[in-house]
Amino acid sequence: MINDENTGVEETEVEETETESETEVEEETQEDAQGVEYWKAEALKNKAILDRNKNKPASSQKSGDFGYDVKAYLKSSGITATEFDFVKAEMKSAGIKDIDALLENKYFQSRLEEHREISRTAEATPKGNRSGGVATDSVEYWLSKPIEEVPASKRREVVNAKLAKERNQSKFYNT
Repeated sequence: MINDENTGVEETEVEETETESETEVEEETQEDAQGVEYWKAEALKNKAILDRNKNKPASSQKSGDFGYDVKAYLKSSGITATEFDFVKAEMKSAGIKDIDALLENKYFQSRLEEHREISRTAEATPKGNRSGGVATDSVEYWLSKPIEEVPASKRREVVNAKLAKERNQSKFYNT
């Protein structure tokens, strides 16, 4: 009798364990189904986003423009922002795609120094015309000077201009 009583208890425990495991399996199956549905929905959403972006331009940045990283590298290498266009032109003319190779190129360095010298000269040259008169190599400048002061290369032109001016003037004051 003692054995009969123990046998019944064991059977009940086994039945309860089987029911719990069946319930766990069903829950896992439901979770798996929900997970699959979730990932399918995510995939469809991402596909819709990609389709929407196909018609948009790839980038708002100009294709020939340097990115911020390249600009920062060029500035740290001693190239000013005003020289970026020159660097782009040199890259294109030399056919070099790598910035490092271009900066190490002796030909580029000499061209850069030449470009900088031209820029310095242009900045040092005064802007505007402060003289208020005519350039010294023009005929109008030499018309008012005595013929002895006129350079030999300009004398013929100056004399012809004086004769033309005298012909065009009237002989009388009021006419």
